[in-house]
Amino acid sequence: MKLLMTKGDAFDGGKANSYGQATLLPEETEDLWHTYNLIAKGDKLLATTFRKVQKESSTGSVDSQKVKMSLAINVGRVDFDPDGGSLRVSGTIASEHEGLRLGSHHTLELELHRKYTLAKAAWDSLYLDRIAEATEGPVATADVAALLMQQGLANLCLVSGGMSITRARLECRAPTKGNAAVQAGAKKETEKWYEQILQAVLRHVDFSVVKCVVLAGPGFVKDQWWEWAQRACERRELRAFMAARPRWVLCHASSGYKHALKEVFNSEEAAARLADTRAAAEVTALRGFFDLLAASPDRVTYGLRPVAAAAERGAIQVLLLADSLLRAQHVTRRKAYVELVDAVKALGATVHVFSSMHVSGEQLAGFSGVAAVLRFPCTIEELLGPNHNGYDDDDDDDDDGGSSSGGEDDEAGQGVPHGVVQLEEGY
Repeated sequence: MKLLMTKGDAFDGGKANSYGQATLLPEETEDLWHTYNLIAKGDKLLATTFRKVQKESSTGSVDSQKVKMSLAINVGRVDFDPDGGSLRVSGTIASEHEGLRLGSHHTLELELHRKYTLAKAAWDSLYLDRIAEATEGPVATADVAALLMQQGLANLCLVSGGMSITRARLECRAPTKGNAAVQAGAKKETEKWYEQILQAVLRHVDFSVVKCVVLAGPGFVKDQWWEWAQRACERRELRAFMAARPRWVLCHASSGYKHALKEVFNSEEAAARLADTRAAAEVTALRGFFDLLAASPDRVTYGLRPVAAAAERGAIQVLLLADSLLRAQHVTRRKAYVELVDAVKALGATVHVFSSMHVSGEQLAGFSGVAAVLRFPCTIEELLGPNHNGYDDDDDDDDDGGSSSGGEDDEAGQGVPHGVVQLEEGY
């Protein structure tokens, strides 16, 4: 993602929680994921769009036509489709145009290679970190690919720093039993399926970027396809595939569905090959949390209140946080997480923000979305006192911050000063 222009104290003065606006140009699908995590209800967004405008002629006739324009809206809802690479932001019109009424509803569709300007009343430290991460250099596409196979089903997934996307789902209904004619037909169908899988790999996997391709699944289906694919590529002289053969690693998984990725990332066979990839740090951190939870439960804690109490004691060594919590529409709730991150960073702790588009992020979400590895043992009674309610946070019933719907909570947008977010000239 390219950062084309910035304005405001948040950028010019480097003051967190200050006003600012940034003009950005998304170049990869993952840039849209970063954008999804940047835009919140109450922001103001300016982008190019098409809008049907009605004009009345001097004779009184009304003519309706679609016009391309730069339109600003007050953000009300954000929807993201990672598989389709589509990001739609809806809200009320905030800029004046002939034929348009202020306050009427409009939806902006953000696309690759089309710039947009985002203005916020307060850019907190995590928003600024997100901008820095997204624009720190050329954004590589997915550097890990996973081909998950079982009898009759194959899923090809691409894994990057922010997302795990299913690029192809291929099924085969070849019978496994029958007479000789049935078996001959089944063999033909199986080879056709194998060919479809190979073509999907060649089409979706960029071997100049991908560092590791994991082939996993139950039984011998993966092994049989791998042997067939190598012979087919040698026969056709597909040099890119053949040169990338050392990057392939075969391992066991319980199924060919996407949820089996968590087994793949935790397998010993794949661990060493995934060590230098973008998703490895989060996977390793989460595995360490679960290992300590099983072996020394007083060395870990989870839930906002216990983790916040551990932060006050300076006990946090590693903080694990799901990005779905940072998309919470309740401003006060998000502020609590931002303050927690700032506090533990000031004490030298490591912070991992997990993407909800990764299986590791989904696992962390099952533990309230916030967890910590502690520097020294602390029981839950020591952190919360003898009359605690366990790990449950009654006041942390999240309003589904991970939902792309943006939420319609009555509390949504609390704390956002109305009329403060302005877009200055220069888009």
